[in-house]
Amino acid sequence: MNQRKVNKADSNEDQNTIFKIDSEVMTDKALVYTSRAMIEENRLMILSNYAASFMGNRQLANQNTDDIFKNRELILNGYDCKNDVEENFIQAQSNRARLDYLEHRSKLNSSVLDVSEQMASINTQLIAINKAIMAANESIVEFNSKHIAMNSDLIDGNNAPEKATSEKNAVLIAENKSAMKAIMVSAQANRERMNKVLNASLENSEALIENKSEIACRRDSIMENRGAMLKNKNRIVG
Repeated sequence: MNQRKVNKADSNEDQNTIFKIDSEVMTDKALVYTSRAMIEENRLMILSNYAASFMGNRQLANQNTDDIFKNRELILNGYDCKNDVEENFIQAQSNRARLDYLEHRSKLNSSVLDVSEQMASINTQLIAINKAIMAANESIVEFNSKHIAMNSDLIDGNNAPEKATSEKNAVLIAENKSAMKAIMVSAQANRERMNKVLNASLENSEALIENKSEIACRRDSIMENRGAMLKNKNRIVG
């Protein structure tokens, strides 16, 4: 069999292999976009939970704390002391209340600082992720530029069909076979990684839904505290 016929047989066989590779790669592409959609959905839910917990529940709880200690101040200042012992008690209780509040505030400052440090670290990672995305975008542009030039070369350049030879075709077919093996290995590796990412995204989604439920329950507890605090205030001013 001459080289031309060998090339034709190889090319026909390669088309079937390429069809299978195409199916694998496009399936990976669909999974990639599915995963990205889930990740974006989780990210938005994280931001929603963060806002509800930090800007919502936390502010309500802090307001309750301030109002509780205002009530304490009203209670202590409103007491009519009858002797030095009672005066000392009122003063000591007032000092104790202030120290309790400051200790609580200092611990909260530490917890906020812990969160801020973690968020700063996450922001650093997000900056690195943005750079990776930008680099990937640049690789797409470079790939497109390369293949625009190849198209031009096929039209009227050194790679135009009329300049083809059986020997050049054999080299190209051999390169194609090597590329097919590499792409299939890459596609299979991507599939394994993608399944892990999808599973992690599903677990994150479940955890975030649970967090949202806990945030709602915590808000109920905060409002219960506020109701009890207001009852005390009514007793004080009543």
